[in-house]
Amino acid sequence: MNKGLSEYEKFKILRPIVGGCELDAYQRPIIRKIDIADINWNCIKVTNLKNASVNTNNKNSLLLMFNYDKELLRLWNNPLKKVCLWQSFAAVCSPDFSVYPSMNINDIRHNIYMSRWLGRTWQNYGCKVIPTVAWALPDTYDLCFEGIEYGSVVAISTLGCHSNIDAFLMGFKQMMARINPSLIIVYGDMIKGMFGTFIGFKYVDGFNRKYEQISLFNEKVFTIMEGK
Repeated sequence: MNKGLSEYEKFKILRPIVGGCELDAYQRPIIRKIDIADINWNCIKVTNLKNASVNTNNKNSLLLMFNYDKELLRLWNNPLKKVCLWQSFAAVCSPDFSVYPSMNINDIRHNIYMSRWLGRTWQNYGCKVIPTVAWALPDTYDLCFEGIEYGSVVAISTLGCHSNIDAFLMGFKQMMARINPSLIIVYGDMIKGMFGTFIGFKYVDGFNRKYEQISLFNEKVFTIMEGK
């Protein structure tokens, strides 16, 4: 009996990566790590997806995609529509499709696939892309951390994590052990127990179109050793 195409076969046939790519153990596109020296972190600011505009000078902006899935799905359904806009940014973070404990594991797998597919596709079109990393419970760690190159710059969000800090920190430590990011872009409040090198942005930073006063790099970076 013909059971039809597997999910991977559907992606492989319907969504080929333009320009090719390497695949991880789950047959997902790998976003190549960027060279941390390629971006001038001294004057970087952030822009949320909703505020991305061709009428703004984006050369010193990092585009964040911490949005509701229904908004991110528009990118999946029309992935090349805004590539020219993405190219104007210093870097673009891959979309943060939902990953949380109550989700079916197959939905988590699909959401991570979409994020990696979009990120690598934009990368193949000349965008600097930073993988956004999220996790749920320990049974998702392999799915969530596989395929992120060791030493990559990564982006994470702490929004909503304060209700279960222990689970957040458990996954954070796994991310550090498996990926060892060269830099972590944090969107939201810092959480005690995190360690590494960070650039932190508040929630409001992503929505403030008039955000002009840029802190110096050493004022944005925190090294927090508690919990290491």
